[in-house]
Amino acid sequence: MFSLDSLLRTFLYPKPYIWVDVFLLKETQKAILIEFDSKVAWLPKAWILIMKHSNDSDIVRIKISQYHWEKEF
Repeated sequence: MFSLDSLLRTFLYPKPYIWVDVFLLKETQKAILIEFDSKVAWLPKAWILIMKHSNDSDIVRIKISQYHWEKEF
């Protein structure tokens, strides 16, 4: 359940989100192992807003906050 304070913070201070195409190496219940620009990293699924799988390859498109993306890469 959302509190009024968290809803107001969401509208007053929106976080920029970006779409990134990454290579999916492994997926667990809590995190995914990705490769991007020859770098390998674990990303918690809590950071990922949307994840779209490609039908023909292991490329995954994720929507993640710019803050978390810059924190990891």
